[in-house]
Amino acid sequence: MDSLELPKRIFTLGEEPFPIKSIAYHTDDSKLFYAVRDALHDDEYEELKESRLGVFLKFKEMDFGWASRLVHYMLCFQLNIKKKHELWSLVGADPVRFSLIEFEQLTGLNCEYIEHLENPRCEVTNEMASFWERIGVSVDAGPSSEQIKRALKRCQEWSRNDRMRLGYLAIFSGFIEGRKYSSATRASLARLVMDLERFENYPWGRVAFKVLMDSLRAKDFTKSYIVDGFIQVLQVWIYHALPELGANYGNPLPNRPSLPLLAFKGGKGRKCFKDAISRQTRVINYVERNIKEIFPKWDNDREDVSVENIIQVRFNAPPSWKWTMNCWEDEGIYPWTNPKTHVVYVKEESSVKSLVVREEDIERPSKRARIEAPAEPRSEDIPDNLSGAIPDARSEAFIPVSGVDKAYIEKCFKDLTDVMRDGFGTCLKEMKLLGNRMDVMEKKLGITGKESSSHDLQQTTSSLPKRRLEHGSESVNGAKARQDEEPISSKALSVEAKEKEVKEGKEKELKEKELKEKANKGLEKALAKAKEAKANEAKAQEAKAKEKEAKAKEKEAKAKKKEAKAKEKEAKAKEKETKEKEEKEAKEKEEKEEKEAKEKEAKLTAEAWLEEAKLEEEAKAKETADKVKEPDESAAEASVVLMDKDEDTVSDVKMQDKDEDTGGRGQSQRGC
Repeated sequence: MDSLELPKRIFTLGEEPFPIKSIAYHTDDSKLFYAVRDALHDDEYEELKESRLGVFLKFKEMDFGWASRLVHYMLCFQLNIKKKHELWSLVGADPVRFSLIEFEQLTGLNCEYIEHLENPRCEVTNEMASFWERIGVSVDAGPSSEQIKRALKRCQEWSRNDRMRLGYLAIFSGFIEGRKYSSATRASLARLVMDLERFENYPWGRVAFKVLMDSLRAKDFTKSYIVDGFIQVLQVWIYHALPELGANYGNPLPNRPSLPLLAFKGGKGRKCFKDAISRQTRVINYVERNIKEIFPKWDNDREDVSVENIIQVRFNAPPSWKWTMNCWEDEGIYPWTNPKTHVVYVKEESSVKSLVVREEDIERPSKRARIEAPAEPRSEDIPDNLSGAIPDARSEAFIPVSGVDKAYIEKCFKDLTDVMRDGFGTCLKEMKLLGNRMDVMEKKLGITGKESSSHDLQQTTSSLPKRRLEHGSESVNGAKARQDEEPISSKALSVEAKEKEVKEGKEKELKEKELKEKANKGLEKALAKAKEAKANEAKAQEAKAKEKEAKAKEKEAKAKKKEAKAKEKEAKAKEKETKEKEEKEAKEKEEKEEKEAKEKEAKLTAEAWLEEAKLEEEAKAKETADKVKEPDESAAEASVVLMDKDEDTVSDVKMQDKDEDTGGRGQSQRGC
């Protein structure tokens, strides 16, 4: 990696500027959105929402939560590249790209390349001039968001096409251009709305992306700034490129749509996004494409070998290879000093503390500056390049300077009080020593009249408080005058100095011991709090898991109950079907038996009748034979009569069978 040219950071690692204010933008005009909703008919609004530009209306309906800090820190993690139409940011050691390819994947908008993207050819017609006049805009300018809102309030009597044109212009002004509400849009692009089909199919994704990137390139991230264009897509890009962060902070929807832009609800709040970004372990560097299609085509774009090297490394590296912090330089190209954490040192010389602050090192936001002076600096507030230069807390103290406040004044008075107390203590010790010397001199000279002079002085000096002298005690000047009269021996002074040094050493040790005890107690408290927080978190997770398990069991029980009901219903249906089948079979059997009985009865009736007819015939024949012989003609006639009767009988039997087959029982009986 040493021989490979890679882009440098914009800001030095760990010195990224903090957000002063929330990033301002103009693509969240609720008044414009509601004006479109109220002006269009329901079918017109649905048609607009289902068009290729309807993704903006769907996004607005989601009530997306804007996280300004997240976007700001991702922009401050940028790499310095020459390409104008993409940006690269470092997440830990992994480079992440935001280009037209990622924008197209997130939004689903048309991002194809065409010539003269921002200046398409469009003739000014009478219809266009009339429509522009109705909006209240000059033909040579494009309508602003304010003008479109006013037109939407009075468009109820306009034609359907004109209302649809206003809806498309609202999307163009409010989301694609995304400039100040009173700023006019570009007339060359706004005129395309006269042809609704051409306007809908125009590559607005490329236009919206270019507006956003041109605005970002001109911003100073060390100050408050306003961004033009559809900036919310950057937040969705971060959620998509850092899946863990998106899952924790992006509020992903349960039934995630196909478009990532509509898959997150976002989230507001002052969260520690800087640390959250740095902790990410899973990163999607960029959308995978063929090496020939990895860089979108742009007019007048610059070539950047360092960016191409990033792509080449990813394409040629083995699958197990990973980026490391050694691949990138820590130093950025733009130095920046945080005015709220600028450090100056207060040095301690001869027991007197003095504060030295240069005015050129302090940014004064107002006439009256402010200063913060914590008792002990936190390690995370100290820059890495100053960590070794911070002096010991016992000899020097540091004060983050950004003005003068109450804490600083109190500290100054406390330092002054300490100096005065140390000075008076020294004076009292000297006065006590002089009193002892005076007693010795009085004994030598035999002075007894002033029995209480030196003794009283000694008592007075010993009983004086540390901070002030009582009335009636001798002044320091008087003690010094008598000191001139009686010189103090060097031996006594050395003993005094040794005693003072021993005492100061003991006090120093006690202070060090006290500081260590305080530090240990603070550490123990912090560890206990961390342990308690971890235990609470574990309990919460356990409770959440139990709740989830209970819900799963409840869901499973409901599913089983539902399944049991379905089975019971199915069993009842089968039982009903079986019962109906049995009833049908019984009915058919009964009908069959009844039919067979009828047929049998009819058959028996016919046989009985035939037999009766036969007997009758035989009887008649016998009777005829017994009678007087009649002519052959009479016999023949009788024979013919009998034959006709037999035929009638047979025909009657057949008719009866036919009636029984059709269920006509009464008819067969009448036939018989």
